[in-house]
Amino acid sequence: MHRSFTIAFVLVVVIAASGRHPAASVAAAQVGFEDNFEHGMGHWEPSAPARIRTIASGDPAHGQVLLLEPDGDDIYALIKGTDRWSGARLEGDVRFPTAESNLLGVIYNFQRSGDRADFGAVYIKGNDSYLQANPQHDFNVSRTLYPEFNVPLTGSAAIVTGRWQHFKVEVVGSMCHFYVGDMTTPRMMFPFFEGTRGSLGLHPRSVGGPVWVDNVRWAPLAALSYGGPPAPPVSYARETMLTAWDVAGPFTRVNDAIAREPAAHDQWRPLAADQRGAVVTATVTDFHGERTVAYLRARLTSAAERTAVLHFSTADDLALWVNGRFAWFIQRDGAAWYDFATNPKHASQKIPVDLVKGTNDIVIRVRGGAYATGAFFVRLDEAGNSARQAASGRRAIDRRARTCAPGRVRAR
Repeated sequence: MHRSFTIAFVLVVVIAASGRHPAASVAAAQVGFEDNFEHGMGHWEPSAPARIRTIASGDPAHGQVLLLEPDGDDIYALIKGTDRWSGARLEGDVRFPTAESNLLGVIYNFQRSGDRADFGAVYIKGNDSYLQANPQHDFNVSRTLYPEFNVPLTGSAAIVTGRWQHFKVEVVGSMCHFYVGDMTTPRMMFPFFEGTRGSLGLHPRSVGGPVWVDNVRWAPLAALSYGGPPAPPVSYARETMLTAWDVAGPFTRVNDAIAREPAAHDQWRPLAADQRGAVVTATVTDFHGERTVAYLRARLTSAAERTAVLHFSTADDLALWVNGRFAWFIQRDGAAWYDFATNPKHASQKIPVDLVKGTNDIVIRVRGGAYATGAFFVRLDEAGNSARQAASGRRAIDRRARTCAPGRVRAR
């Protein structure tokens, strides 16, 4: 008989030995399910039922499967009730039926506030056979913020058009372990999404080809099953970055008086950089919403008047003020790289700045609303420049300030 199991629930109950009624003596309960989609989508909440539905696969081994079709960035299906758990395991089979640009994203720690949704995500890229970390803030993708979390899928983990592949995801708190093919060792371990609790689900690419999913299993999870070294192996130098920031915003419009006179404004609140040293501005600004403007301030102390250098690797377009004076417009790179100080392939943008003796206000304006943006790294070169470099830098700043005066800065 074709796939004899149906949607099955497992209930594990520990009952106290007192003999009281079970409802009064349940010490712990865990619920899980298996879904082969032969009986509809009772466990799922699709954002767009016309795009996420069950279809006949034509494969006797799979029968009905879950179809996820692209149609914008808010196409997803959440598993009902998974927001109650801080840890979970999700596994299933995935098939990319066509040789198009396509992916399957696994959503975790999904939280909605009004019209805004933020969630962790790692996706399998079907046509290129790799894993990529891609948390979303207000439905804006963030693969450009985590370019180091890109892992090729080869050998037993390879993705082949028209062929089923098995995957598994374990999430506890903010840590996500993603397995493909081999269910004993995760291909990726991603710890950097800010949320620690929320719903699990699936999503396709915003545009491109469809993806099929079958034989989904979900269960709560108290602890991750793998305790080995991180994958990919990455070392960060957070201590070399500027990580202590205050933020004002988000606002619906530019107010550069905040940057020119930061001490005169009381909207500032702390915003720490993440564990890598990145300032994740996407947690503040909107992508779909109207509150797209924010200002960030760092306060630097200098023992003497001097010219120093700020090194940026940024996925955001930034405007920079130093001690109230507009200094530079910094265009976004293809990605924000954590290793810009040591890897010539990821070289930073170097901005000379004039510091005064004592406290210096570094203010950055950021604009949300642009696709695949939302973070930057910045490091202060304590050694500064030679006198010739400093003079050249100051002349460049003066020219830039004349052409990009605050009223003329192009907002993105």
